[in-house]
Amino acid sequence: MSLLPPELEREIFESTACLHPGMVRQLLLVARRVFEWIQPFLYRTIMVSPGSQSLVAFSRASQNLPPNSSFFRNSVHNLFVHHAPWLVSDALQILSSCPGLVNFAMMVTNPSVLPLLETKRLEHLSISLAQLFDNGSILQNLTHPLFAHITHLALFDYIQHEKHWSTLGLLPALTHLCLHSYIRRSQLLRVLAECKRLEVLVNMHINAEPEWGLADICGRLAIHDDPRLVLYTLEVSTHAFARDWERGRRGKKDFWAVAEAFVKKKRMGQITPASRCWICDFDEVY
Repeated sequence: MSLLPPELEREIFESTACLHPGMVRQLLLVARRVFEWIQPFLYRTIMVSPGSQSLVAFSRASQNLPPNSSFFRNSVHNLFVHHAPWLVSDALQILSSCPGLVNFAMMVTNPSVLPLLETKRLEHLSISLAQLFDNGSILQNLTHPLFAHITHLALFDYIQHEKHWSTLGLLPALTHLCLHSYIRRSQLLRVLAECKRLEVLVNMHINAEPEWGLADICGRLAIHDDPRLVLYTLEVSTHAFARDWERGRRGKKDFWAVAEAFVKKKRMGQITPASRCWICDFDEVY
């Protein structure tokens, strides 16, 4: 019998599950009341991919729930969908069952998910705008209400020929932005100027060597007076991005957290030379 008030005990266990996702299964074994509090945390993050354990667990739990059960209403917060076409139906099922979703990622984005995404209050979004909206424009789509609460936005589009950069500045909650592939200096400067609330701007490149490839890009960009810009290298594939995304959901450092740590050190004058905007191993931010 616990000596703590039930409300405080529950808060302690739920806080532990949030801060240490890897401990959830052990916490389930503590007591029946703890099991009831913590069970939803088993489904906080769902990876829709071939052989995904979290997807299998979700499917089994769904089959065992009574009709019209609200169990998943606020259980699932994070959903990653791999590019395989046959997985879209699973993604649609989860999206329709989980109105509490706040983080959604789909590298090869299927437009069929848009009507369901519109019903969420999403904060983190990793998508291709061109594929999601299935039209000729890209950045103009950011005026859609879907983006009203987005704080972290990763775009998998090639947008170096875009003209509507000012729409990024219209996103009221945006603090973290990741743009893939080469972006012109004038375009990056436009983003930094337009997005007043932006804390981190990541420009992601494919397998570029930090000491050579990113250094060359940094030299050509010559953006030395804004610490928010971070050049980053990550294998641009579904599996590589999925691993990084899942690390963040499991309480470890994803590329957002690494970039944040780098920007913080740069603001404190701990990055040398001060003009460097790419990350090196000795920066100790991983």
